[in-house]
Amino acid sequence: MGNVTTGFAASPDGASIWYRVDRPEAPRQAAPVVVLISGLGGDETIWDTMLPSLAGATIIRFHNRGIGRSSDIPSPDWSTRDSARDVIAVLDAIRVERASVYGHSLGGRIAQWVAADFPERVVRLVLGATTIGDAHGVPRPAAATRAFETGDPQAALELVYTPGYLSAHPEAAAQKISPAHNPEQAALQLAMSTAHDGWDAAPRITAPTLVVHGIDDGVTDARNARVLAEHIPRADLLLLNGARHEYFAERADANALIGLYLSCVGAN
Repeated sequence: MGNVTTGFAASPDGASIWYRVDRPEAPRQAAPVVVLISGLGGDETIWDTMLPSLAGATIIRFHNRGIGRSSDIPSPDWSTRDSARDVIAVLDAIRVERASVYGHSLGGRIAQWVAADFPERVVRLVLGATTIGDAHGVPRPAAATRAFETGDPQAALELVYTPGYLSAHPEAAAQKISPAHNPEQAALQLAMSTAHDGWDAAPRITAPTLVVHGIDDGVTDARNARVLAEHIPRADLLLLNGARHEYFAERADANALIGLYLSCVGAN
């Protein structure tokens, strides 16, 4: 990337949200601005394989609460809707009025509320490997819940990556399942994700939306993608054969399509 700045945004409750902004060396006129919202336990580096498909865009990444350099989740009542206000705090801190938003997994749950509660701030929306919530969607598979609760890294890896990827990338085994501040914060982030209910939010999303899901996802049942796409007024659906939860680590073709979608500034 070109110019990089980092800083802290002050959320309405006084918390600090760490962010990073990557700006191109020579931004073109009307270049897109894209916010990337990470999933459970993920920091900004999970998006590294997506960055080449966003060349020319200004890219905003940050640490969700309980992760990295951001403040803790303050209580068990903290929700994905509360976290959406953290996203807006980051945009306000860097003086960005409107941006396209791409959320993955937990990040997709948060992104639903960003688009529903702050429609004037969202140009386009991508929801990856996520769900409208257990109350109206398909709950997380039991194997995924066990992997997250026990912290079993091998079990988690097999749910999020294909066997071919793990064979070709042995370094993936060194990844932590959740680099949270502490076990309590990891549990609070998991609880926030599990409690998400976007049923009332989804019909209020006015931004053009792309729902993306790997058909072999072992963390979030792929049937959730169709529920989301059918409940959001302007949604398209992209299902990826053979892909698992972190499809963007393996599928350059999908990343390219998503990058093109996010770059369609003004094509609402």
